[in-house]
Amino acid sequence: MKFYHSFYIFFCFPMLMGIPSGIFAQETRIVYLPSTHEFILSNRLFERKLRIDINESKIESTSFRHAISGHEYILPDSREFSFSVNGRGVTGIDGYFTYQHHNINENAGRSILDISFTGREDTPAADLEVIVFYEIYDDLPMTRKWIRIINTGNTEIRVENLFIEDLFIDPSNSAGVDIFKSFGREWTKPPYEGGTYDPAIFIRGNKGSFILGNEAPGMMKFTSVYKGFNEIKLGLNPADHAYPFRRYLDPNEVFVSPEVFIILTPEASPEIAFENELGKFIREHMGVKLFKREHPPLFLYNTWNPFRINIDESLIRELTDALEETGVEYLIIDDGWQDHNGDWNVNKDKFPKGLKPVTDYIRKKGMKPGLWISLTIAEKESRAFQKYREYAVTDASGTPANLHGWSNNLEILTMKIASPWYDHIKNKMRNLVMDYGIRYFKIDLGMVKSAYIMEKERSGSYDENEFFKGREEYLYMAFEKTNQLFDELAAEFPDLIIDCTFELWGDWHIIDYSLVKHADVDWISNFEAPPPEGSRTVRQLAYHHGMVVPTSCMVIGNQKMEVENHELSVFSNMASTPIMLGDPRQLSSGEKKWFKNIIAWLSEMNRKYEIFKYYQTSEIFNAPLPHNWDGFARFNPEADGGIICVFRNEQMDASRTFTLPWCREENSYLIIDAESGVEVGEFSGKLLRNNGLTVRIEEINQAKAFEIRPLGKK
Repeated sequence: MKFYHSFYIFFCFPMLMGIPSGIFAQETRIVYLPSTHEFILSNRLFERKLRIDINESKIESTSFRHAISGHEYILPDSREFSFSVNGRGVTGIDGYFTYQHHNINENAGRSILDISFTGREDTPAADLEVIVFYEIYDDLPMTRKWIRIINTGNTEIRVENLFIEDLFIDPSNSAGVDIFKSFGREWTKPPYEGGTYDPAIFIRGNKGSFILGNEAPGMMKFTSVYKGFNEIKLGLNPADHAYPFRRYLDPNEVFVSPEVFIILTPEASPEIAFENELGKFIREHMGVKLFKREHPPLFLYNTWNPFRINIDESLIRELTDALEETGVEYLIIDDGWQDHNGDWNVNKDKFPKGLKPVTDYIRKKGMKPGLWISLTIAEKESRAFQKYREYAVTDASGTPANLHGWSNNLEILTMKIASPWYDHIKNKMRNLVMDYGIRYFKIDLGMVKSAYIMEKERSGSYDENEFFKGREEYLYMAFEKTNQLFDELAAEFPDLIIDCTFELWGDWHIIDYSLVKHADVDWISNFEAPPPEGSRTVRQLAYHHGMVVPTSCMVIGNQKMEVENHELSVFSNMASTPIMLGDPRQLSSGEKKWFKNIIAWLSEMNRKYEIFKYYQTSEIFNAPLPHNWDGFARFNPEADGGIICVFRNEQMDASRTFTLPWCREENSYLIIDAESGVEVGEFSGKLLRNNGLTVRIEEINQAKAFEIRPLGKK
């Protein structure tokens, strides 16, 4: 059952009743009408029409409507897609392509249409085959789209300025349009050009709203909203961008673009649209790697804070003993275990017997061992660098470069992932898994650019070789090769958790759809301030990003287990994948028992309700700030249950009442305190939705968590 707030149902149902029956299909269907050369992609919520003009050799969207609002989004002469070949532009409506054939693949819950075109002679599209893919789903008013470009000629071609969706969309009143950017939390007006921090953007008009989604990686994604007359573009960065996309294709070579998507919605609220339509798509269709796991990681420990690189066998054994009774599942050994970056051999001074006795000991104590590693950083004195030195990235002057740090320390250099270095690092990681039973990799440090340096020139590799031609091609290719490495490791070692840090992905606090489809989690930031400031900042990051990306794919360090009020940090971490650092040797037996019990509770909640696939703040919980209360829900509408966590910051009121719009009005619920197990009470869904649940927290900077257990109809 799809969940909507009550006002959505009552407001939209009369509008739906006013639409003639038969206009929109009741199931997901793709229909081809040979007489008019039209494709109709539809379900009970939307319809998109594509028309192929055989005489004029063009394809265009002629309609894109939502069934509830009835609003027609498409304006005439939309380009459908566009890119440039050897500097000359082509679009879907230029008359440069000849329709060849199409395929319709209908599976349970989704349907895919692919339409194949060949370029006409004496046009810029000559010697090209282009296949455009459209994917639609049951119960979602959206299309997902990507494009395949094939060089069918005898010479190399250059592809740039690739926009997978290039449409004129009617905002109903351009002056009144609102845009919610930066993970949906920041408001602006058009025109707007989005990128790194815009996996999805919400656009609100006075007759209808829509979500633009871009699954391109890192700073390569490009979303343009009304920079031209009512034009939206979704794709990769244009040639004049700071981080441009470029791809050279040899004869018979194929390039497959990332996916983009458009979701139509009658909602005026970005929170509701993101939590409902977008959330459903992400959970059920996007292919989030973590969501495919039967047992996702629920509690991590990492050695970085406070030990930094000052670790050895004795310390790791002591930490393992201290963590045994805390419920920690993964013990991750951070930087300091290796001899030289690049070689990734064990430092025998710190681990004289090697890592195997240590990782065996971790497993003996009931935990899974993890390691920190970098894909592309190599020290000059390492044997690996001496062997592969020709594959170091180079700057504009041809000098080997360090893309990671604030200073260009040339004792450490960045290696090219798109080179034979790829096989070197992959084999190193494979051996670490097989030799030591590693089950978690924290993969760190800059690969294509630094997260800390704003000089756009200091990114990518400027050289030309048999693998790529220049910086523009390397930028996107580096992300492709990184995702390929993640996928190959996952195929060989299904139990291996891949943590792709924000530093590796190339920007501060970055996470996006490309990352979560190929890596399990993203170590997205480090906050070392103690509670309450540090734990509140953890919640702030989850709050800011959580409408658009799955918060369970976020790992947020560096809160310590042993500090005063560490409970606040644990509850704050329940918004993401919980991780704690610090020195667990300082924990009392009672504190260890508390950790174990609360994580066991969280594990049980995930078993019952799959809460890690959900994160809701709706319009109920405020941003986490010192002067207010805040919180979040992780409520599964289909299972009709979940949890809420509530935080009293430095606000003087000792109680607050929060409505729970995720509950079903006709059902009843038992609310149970997570720490004590005490039943707060039995409530009707109608009361929880309309009147709310009153939470009392006696002291400032404290938190409470509750199970919302369904009892069925009253």
